[in-house]
Amino acid sequence: MRSLTNRLLSVWWISWFGFIGAFLIIGGLECTQEISRGAPSPFSLTLLIVTSLSWAFFFVSDAKAPNREPAIVNVLTTMGTILTIFTAPGIFYFVDIAPRVQ
Repeated sequence: MRSLTNRLLSVWWISWFGFIGAFLIIGGLECTQEISRGAPSPFSLTLLIVTSLSWAFFFVSDAKAPNREPAIVNVLTTMGTILTIFTAPGIFYFVDIAPRVQ
């Protein structure tokens, strides 16, 4: 059972790269289009910058973790899950809402 949990946890961690990639590609393209149309939306730029810096902070924290004790892995997993919960609506914002805001 422990092996299955570890595998599911690994898949969950790897899936974060899909969320991050989608957010950066879609958000970056939308912000580029907003800049080319004139003034970009301050919310779009703020969302893109804050979320990107939050993920960067997460990966720096992960790299600086001294060891892989279960408690540290649980904290990192919780932190990454919370970031994913905030990143998913950000993707929705850039896909659906941001093109209509101008």
